[in-house]
This record gives sequence, structure tokens and C-alpha cells, in this order.
Amino acid sequence: HFLRGSPFFIRFAGSGFPKPKHTVLGADVSGTIAAVGEGVTEYQIGDEVFGELESGCWAEYAIAPLDKITAKPETVSHLDAGVVGIAGLTALQAVRDWAQVKKGQSVLINGASGGVGAYAVQIAKYWGAEVTAVCSGRNVELVRELGAEHVIDYQKQDFAERANTYDVIIDTAANRSIKDIKKAMAPRSKWVLVGFNFKNMLLGGLFGRWIFSDSGKEFVMKVAEVNSEDLKTLGELLEKGTVRSLIDRTYPLNETPIAVEYVETMRARGKVAIEVT
Repeated sequence: HFLRGSPFFIRFAGSGFPKPKHTVLGADVSGTIAAVGEGVTEYQIGDEVFGELESGCWAEYAIAPLDKITAKPETVSHLDAGVVGIAGLTALQAVRDWAQVKKGQSVLINGASGGVGAYAVQIAKYWGAEVTAVCSGRNVELVRELGAEHVIDYQKQDFAERANTYDVIIDTAANRSIKDIKKAMAPRSKWVLVGFNFKNMLLGGLFGRWIFSDSGKEFVMKVAEVNSEDLKTLGELLEKGTVRSLIDRTYPLNETPIAVEYVETMRARGKVAIEVT
């Protein structure tokens, strides 16, 4: 969206208007510190770190504010740490903070094989939830391996038409109407929308409280907050093997345009990485 400046309103929401705000994109990063600024004592040249920056990571060098990075565990590869960034933060905060998932709750994750969804399945399982994953048929076994107890192939079944309802719906696909989502929600439940859907974001943002005012159902729409503490938590989960980064493809830096084109197909399973060698 930021690369294309499309849909048009995103140019006013961070992409830049009338011209791009950032000429070098890329936010997730993992690497070795080449230099430190004046007064920096937390890190030294040669330390390995990872994080989530605003831009500038599709390059050989990136400038990292202290509050956007944390130390990379030795046993975690740069590739695994380098893709966790915004997707991992979104999944962690969606499960832990926005949905406040509790042990034993039923959690449905729509778009479970994507970047955010793959992390959300694992983190929700770690939090003790009973996880139902929604994905395409080719990814059914994949999300089972990530820990989902139940998997719905959306090409064969419609989760909104099933008798099952869920305490939490974490929606990364954002491809269903508010009416459909409400049908799948338990009497007291939360719908956490983290996927990009302008209509649902607009309606939910403006009228969410009113739309769900007739029940104990709740609508939550937020964007992840980047902070070093949550990045550290993700690093610890990766180090323990509780969470793993699902990387579909890796491209060299000079093939970044090809990587972007692949991401735009919306067929990537997990993350797509760009590796500087």
C-alpha cells in the first residue's frame, strides 16, 4: 500500500502526499550494529539486534532508534528475527492486550497462514486458547503444524454459517462483512480487526460501539505499538521455540521488486524475507 500509494487515502495516513514520505521502504530488520550514536551505551559495534523501524530497511544500512530494536538471541537467525517485526507485534498485542485471551477460550483466526495470522495461531495456543484457523486448502496442514486444533478450509466451509461460535475472532484477512462476523461470535466475545478492510475499518471505527450495543459483543480495531519490551518478548518466544517464523520465500536485496510483486499476489504463506549478503 505504501509503495503504490493505493488506495489513495493511505497517502494521507502515512504514505505521503503529494509525494512519498519515504523513498526507501522496509520496516522489519535484523542485523549487526555498524556504528552507534553519541551517548548510546546500550549497544556496541558488533552487537546483533532486530526490530521494527518506520522505513529504510530495504538497504545495506538502516538507522535504528533505541526504542525500536532489541538484542537478538544468539540461537535465533537473522532471517527468523528479521521478519517478526510488525507481524509479530500485531499478533502478540492482539492476543495478549486487545483480545485479552484467557486459557480455555475459543479463538478463531481468520487468515491464519498469513504473516500476522501464523504468529497469532502460535501465540494464542501458547496463551492456552483452543485455536480454530481459517485458511485455504493448501495451507491446512501448515496451520495444524503451527498448533491449531481445528482448521476451516474457506474454499469448502463458511465459518459464519457453522453452528460454532467463538470467544475471540482475530481477523487478519478482513474479508467478511460485520454481519457475518457477528454470527460467528459468542454472546460475550471480541472481534479484533487487524487486517486492512476500509469499509469495516470505517464502519467499525465510527459505529462499532453502536453496532454491538445490543449484546456483549465487542469490536476492537488497533495498530501495533512498536516498543523494545514487546520485541524482547518475541525474541524470547523465538529462542524457546514457542514461536517460529514462517518464511515462504527469501530474495536477495537486488530482487526486492520481485519480492514485492510476490507479496502483492496475497498468496504468501507467512513472511517474505529480503536478505543482504
